[in-house]
Amino acid sequence: MDENGGIHIKNPGRNRIWTRMLKLTGGHGDPEGRTVDMKRRRTAAWILALLSPTIAELLSGSSPPLEFFNPVMFAGLLGMYGAGVLVVRELATSWGKGWASVLVLGVAYAIAEEGLACKSFFDPGWADLGDLATYGRFWSVNWVWTVWLVVYHAVISISLPILISQLLYPEFNRKRLLSERQFKVVFWIFWIDIAVFALAFGTNYLPPAAQYLLAMAAVVGLFAYARRVPDGLVSASHIFPSWKKGRIISPGLKTCATGFLFIFSNFLAASGSFTRCLNPVLTILLLFAIAAGTMLLLRHRLGVRENDLLKAYLAVGLLSFLILLSLILGFAAGVFGMGFVGIAFIAFSFYFVHAVRVRTGSPKNPSPGVSK
Repeated sequence: MDENGGIHIKNPGRNRIWTRMLKLTGGHGDPEGRTVDMKRRRTAAWILALLSPTIAELLSGSSPPLEFFNPVMFAGLLGMYGAGVLVVRELATSWGKGWASVLVLGVAYAIAEEGLACKSFFDPGWADLGDLATYGRFWSVNWVWTVWLVVYHAVISISLPILISQLLYPEFNRKRLLSERQFKVVFWIFWIDIAVFALAFGTNYLPPAAQYLLAMAAVVGLFAYARRVPDGLVSASHIFPSWKKGRIISPGLKTCATGFLFIFSNFLAASGSFTRCLNPVLTILLLFAIAAGTMLLLRHRLGVRENDLLKAYLAVGLLSFLILLSLILGFAAGVFGMGFVGIAFIAFSFYFVHAVRVRTGSPKNPSPGVSK
């Protein structure tokens, strides 16, 4: 790593791949500093890597405990989700970019996982599709499922773990967690994992070549665009949070509800029977509208400063729908261990908000900041 914290290649002439990576990252970052607690940095990296599969797969019920904790499955999920979220976080940090870049890279991640590895974007026989195998399927692509999972992975699998990690370890927010060598290892672990999953799931369904190649091109194009995307696309429009403090509903509760309703409404739109009377194009537009509306609301309300506690409430709101789902799966549907997973995440949510509140010295019910 160079003096600015960027990726430095000792012999760039011998390794064109990493020379190109250096150009893409711009070689920028921030100094590591000899006084940095490396143990805490490693802990932050592991927490981030574990949060992604635990939230996206275990808490959601996509991989219940018996499946999730199978050593082979766990290694595969950690190699995909854990390595993927670390790559996204490290690239955005080394580029000096913000949430716009993270979200774009999150979309690229979604296509890499669901399009290239699992091929669920194309496979009409994918187990989780239900009637989405036919509803919205066109040109050998499950379009409603594709849009829903792109939103899900960009927000839940990538952005949410990074947000939680930033709030738990704020001292590393503009610093890289991985060294040059560690980044290389994690980068290749991710792509090897994608290749292994692609081969494993290739035995049941082989997608059309044109669609598969376009998915690969989309990943490359999004990767390049993430380096250049304007941060202003998702930047807050006010210096301080602008939620008005109500008599009953606090700004924190409003932010939490925003996160919950975002995931809940997307879930209903993608899988709910009430949308089946609509043309699939309208359902897809509805999914985009929910995402855009939520983004605009958060841009207007969260603010730039004095907003860490509100961010924590947003994270808990995003988790809360999945927590509710895990409790239903565990105690109503009888899926072994899911109820305990939900209870564990309830406890984590209380701890998480408390930790952020103590660190920031924020009141229990945060109110809009006032410039002095």
